[in-house]
Amino acid sequence: MKKIFVVLCLMMFNFALATTDWNSEAALKRVNTIGSKLLKANNVNYDIEFKVSEEEDVNAYANIDKEIYVYKGLLEFVNNDEELAGVIGHEMGHIINGHCAKQGVLGTAFAVIASMISKNETVTAIGTTLAQSKLSRTDEFEADISGIDLMSKAGYNPLAMVSLLNKISGDAYIDILQTHPSGEKRILNAYNYIEYNYASKLAKGYSTDSYKKALTMINPTIQKRKASEKLTTKFKKEQEKLLKKKEKRAKKMQGTSSAWDGYFTTLQYLAG
Repeated sequence: MKKIFVVLCLMMFNFALATTDWNSEAALKRVNTIGSKLLKANNVNYDIEFKVSEEEDVNAYANIDKEIYVYKGLLEFVNNDEELAGVIGHEMGHIINGHCAKQGVLGTAFAVIASMISKNETVTAIGTTLAQSKLSRTDEFEADISGIDLMSKAGYNPLAMVSLLNKISGDAYIDILQTHPSGEKRILNAYNYIEYNYASKLAKGYSTDSYKKALTMINPTIQKRKASEKLTTKFKKEQEKLLKKKEKRAKKMQGTSSAWDGYFTTLQYLAG
């Protein structure tokens, strides 16, 4: 009887922990604190609203209404506030670069064009998916480096983005069918950008196991690039191109909307 009582007490204690662990107010405050810091440090004039969801998925997303949702599963998944700043910065990058509105406009356009070209529903679906995936993968790269800029200016270590990307990257990726680039490509893209724009951060490094594993994975590619004059020249040209885009993005952050927002509003009006 005594053993049964002890077991029941333990079960009640564990149940109490399970029902009190999630504090939505504290989670929302944490997300808003980091989000507001990113906005203020970068002089972003976009009216972005930060929200949390009790869903267990390791996920976050931004939408056309300039809302950023961070899931409970992701809040429990990140190592620290720096990695969370990487998540929020990435989603802010989607909004600032007009990706959310663009996907809404182009998704409709691709579906219409594909249906006109082919009456075969399967062909139409595959063609639309591949076209959208290519655009989405490009957007993910851009959102990653936008997030790096946002978090760096707010005082967060940009290498946290590399650590984060390695944690969320799946082992099994069929790249052509994914809307996100493969993990190694995203990690290398982020690392190269940091190396060129925030070189002082590389010397300090980052202490998480995830970051160390990411370095082990991409180091052969980095060493190959450094040993080749041709690859080094290509790297510099790519980074110079990204630097020009960064300057344009900085100007865009002072505004309140992108051209794609206007297109999306027009499309909604015509559809109505």
